[in-house]
Amino acid sequence: MATNRTLEEKSLALLKKFDQGEMRPEHVLLAAIALYGNEDPDFVSSRNSLTASVKEFRGLGNFGNNLSISEEAQGLLSQIYSKSQLLVALQLGISGNQVSTDNAISATTPSPEVPNLEEALHKLNSLTGLESVKNRVKTLVSVHQANQIRVQDGAPSVDQGLHIVFTGSPGTGKTTVARIMADIYRSIGLLPKGHLVEVSRHDLVAGYVGQTALKVQEVVEQAEGGVLFIDEAYALSNDSRYGFGDEAIATLVKEMEDRRGSLAVIAAGYKEEMKLFVESNPGLKSRFKTTIDFPDYSPKELAEIYIALANDHQISIEPKLVEALPDILVSASNDAVAGNARFVRNLFEESFANMATRAGEDGLIEKHELEVLKYEDIPKNLKILKSNFGFN
Repeated sequence: MATNRTLEEKSLALLKKFDQGEMRPEHVLLAAIALYGNEDPDFVSSRNSLTASVKEFRGLGNFGNNLSISEEAQGLLSQIYSKSQLLVALQLGISGNQVSTDNAISATTPSPEVPNLEEALHKLNSLTGLESVKNRVKTLVSVHQANQIRVQDGAPSVDQGLHIVFTGSPGTGKTTVARIMADIYRSIGLLPKGHLVEVSRHDLVAGYVGQTALKVQEVVEQAEGGVLFIDEAYALSNDSRYGFGDEAIATLVKEMEDRRGSLAVIAAGYKEEMKLFVESNPGLKSRFKTTIDFPDYSPKELAEIYIALANDHQISIEPKLVEALPDILVSASNDAVAGNARFVRNLFEESFANMATRAGEDGLIEKHELEVLKYEDIPKNLKILKSNFGFN
């Protein structure tokens, strides 16, 4: 089980101070308060209570004997990496020599509801296509669950890490799957919050020396406890003219190490470019142990996405258009937008606009005229559509 090394060192220092040989939850919580909230007045009562409890311990041997760590303390060392996680630990209390929650501070915001793993996997399975992606994600879930079982039995884990590289063209579902991964990590207890913060180069790189590191640290702080999703991450390694991209990567690597167990980073972009990105820094290569490739959608899958969009908006599609959709999308694919779900969404929205225009030709739009998309509603010039939405 990976532990918070800094917290463990501070807990050991407490054992030395009080000449005690067994680490208990009180030691860990008191050390965590020193790390994450010693100057915060809201922690004063908890700190005083814990200090009194530590002083009262008797019969724990002395530090000269073999050090033992209680199961509860070991669990805390692997769970507390931030102030928010310390809040949760103080609120829940600890079994055995339980820390009273009477003096524990209250969280300023309620903890989000833990997502259900089955629900998260259902979201994944309901996505169109992406069979290889789905299988890879399910394998990752199995590996993490297997490691949890091994740790519970006292066996070492086979470290997989939480960080992942997503490779593939834009519009192939990478952001959607990243959100699902955040839910999965939270549901199986790997991340305390499971939210997703999406950023790009613009959000990480500043225009002045020294400012980039601060921007990266601010973004990482927002993602603490969840997933930091970096879209087109390769732009950082391509940005070497003034060294700001290198500074961003170096800071990111340090934050990934310092926040092990409380932060997952998913970096996404084109396959070859992402390979260069990962190889641009030894720290990145050692931390991104998993790569998942997102294939382009086939014309048939793109047609299914179009139909799903219509269903989501309670709009029917006439049979003639349903039958023609794959051929229409093959034509679009030949024009350099192969496998792009964003193009399909744009196509659907333009189709709806054409349907609305058709319905209003007589000066009065009625509800029944907006219920069925027809073949004639498909834009005639798909090249112009792509140009309008950045697919030149």
